[in-house]
Amino acid sequence: MKSSGLVISVLLALGLAAPVFGVPLDAPSAWLLSADRTSITLRVQAGRSGAPGGFVVEWLPADQYHALGGWPVAGVGVQVGDFSGVPTLNAAPETGSYRLGPEEALTIVLGRLFDETGVACTNQEELPEGTTFMVRVCASAGNGLESSPPSATLTAATSSPGQCDCTLTQGFWKNHVESWLRVTSITLGGVAYNQSQLLAIFGRPAKGNGLVSLAHQLIAARLNLLLGVTAPPGVAAALSQADALIGARVVPPIGSGTLSPGLTSGLTDVLDAFNSGSLGPGHCPDGLRVVPVTGATWGALKSIYR
Repeated sequence: MKSSGLVISVLLALGLAAPVFGVPLDAPSAWLLSADRTSITLRVQAGRSGAPGGFVVEWLPADQYHALGGWPVAGVGVQVGDFSGVPTLNAAPETGSYRLGPEEALTIVLGRLFDETGVACTNQEELPEGTTFMVRVCASAGNGLESSPPSATLTAATSSPGQCDCTLTQGFWKNHVESWLRVTSITLGGVAYNQSQLLAIFGRPAKGNGLVSLAHQLIAARLNLLLGVTAPPGVAAALSQADALIGARVVPPIGSGTLSPGLTSGLTDVLDAFNSGSLGPGHCPDGLRVVPVTGATWGALKSIYR
């Protein structure tokens, strides 16, 4: 019995014993990497005890935070993201899961969660432009340990609208149909889709299907081009490459086509950067948001980008 007691004491001293119920995990840390007009990119790092059950991110507009004198006890107005599964779109590739080991880290993008997998959110849409947020993170309960205390609260802001020769994001086009009523069809790969089908595609989360996430950005890019925006050479090339990659595949929910995110992520990132304004002429100011596009179809512009 003395020998067993000695072994247990040594294991406890080395931190190798089984988890103790009721003991909280160490708080993770988070810091800002970058921000654009509709998203904020964060780096999340687990503490010494890891985040075996994943982690939770909370964000709240700074004006509400200051009006309330801090984080509301009841969580009123706070947006919450539960990151516990396997990401396939925006998370950095060094880990295959949101369930982090001791001091393991990965990158997440608030405002780019609609097509992401492994996360459940109260709001998956893009973040509003020109808005400052307060953000904090805690490790979810796991391995018999309680959830951690929250990280230090950080401040992060989306950028404000700018130029007039400009683009609009996937989220804008999805939610402002009045701005593209004159578009009767758009071709993705070798398949033409009417407006109701394009809206159905916009409303479909990718859930790990790279074809869907690529289609979202491709539709938005082509609507932006129909506004009269000139695509930089890299974007024009990405449009042609996206068409070639999609081919005859029919995008869900209209069809059942699929592509691995590993094949599409590079092109998706380029088109996303174009639509969100970090590549090309920049994002549109609010005053230009209700201008209907004047083109009838993408077909009239195809020859320019081939």
